[in-house]
Amino acid sequence: MCNDLFRKSECTEYCDNRRTIVVKDSGNSQEYRVTNSSKKEFCKIRIDGCLIIEGEKCDYLILDCQDKLAFFVELKGHDLKKALTQIDSSISRLKDEIQNFKIYGRVVLNRTPTPNINSSIEIKLKKRIKQHNGEDNREFLKYMSQVLQESI
Repeated sequence: MCNDLFRKSECTEYCDNRRTIVVKDSGNSQEYRVTNSSKKEFCKIRIDGCLIIEGEKCDYLILDCQDKLAFFVELKGHDLKKALTQIDSSISRLKDEIQNFKIYGRVVLNRTPTPNINSSIEIKLKKRIKQHNGEDNREFLKYMSQVLQESI
């Protein structure tokens, strides 16, 4: 179950077992979409401007309360490095509250990123998540243009 910090926060948009969780900012085309086919409880929490006011932060945190999975989501124009930095910073600031959760980063860009395979930011963040999660079959970081959809 998700802890009361998230369940009772004014930044929590909902905690329930809806079939589809959608993260989208009004006026932007980027969208992160989760299909919740097993009807588990998910919480959708706004980080930017609510849970974290100052400094670098990503847009949303999606929590799978049953399986203890935390997805840090950033909807971005085209700057993948900046998005990864925002996710990294958000993980640092919320690590105590999600210490029992496996963590993941998700970025949706409005145009296809030019991949920089050797990006030190990306390598460092993947390594950090791997150390936190241990062995895991799920991708630690995913990024896509326009719509990123996955089933959890």
